[in-house]
Amino acid sequence: MPDTTGSESAERVTLTVPGGRGSIGIVRLFVGGLAARLDLGYDTMDDLQLALESVLLASAPRGEVTVEARIEDDAVSVLVGPFERDPLHAEASRPDSLEPARLLAALVAGAESSARDGGHWLRLDVRVPAGSGSA
Repeated sequence: MPDTTGSESAERVTLTVPGGRGSIGIVRLFVGGLAARLDLGYDTMDDLQLALESVLLASAPRGEVTVEARIEDDAVSVLVGPFERDPLHAEASRPDSLEPARLLAALVAGAESSARDGGHWLRLDVRVPAGSGSA
């Protein structure tokens, strides 16, 4: 669906699934389809899938989970939410695990949380290689 709020070259793809572990596979397929379309490469796709999976497992989704990809010429931003608490600044679930912000910093180009629609949302940014199939 074309983006009506900004750049003319931007496009949005949205997926809404029930919250919970059962939907993680669907989210992984969604990211795999995006990666194939944009020629992101296996490592980038795997990192984005791991980032989303980690957030979905560590944070409490509020009922349904929406994953929205905003595709531009040189980047894709994935917005996921809503969550009960801020997924970027949540405490690590185990003492020996990484803080979410540190984990995401290793997996994606950028991560930012925001409040929207009465919940917390997380935006993950990934660079798209030059000459990709984003059209």
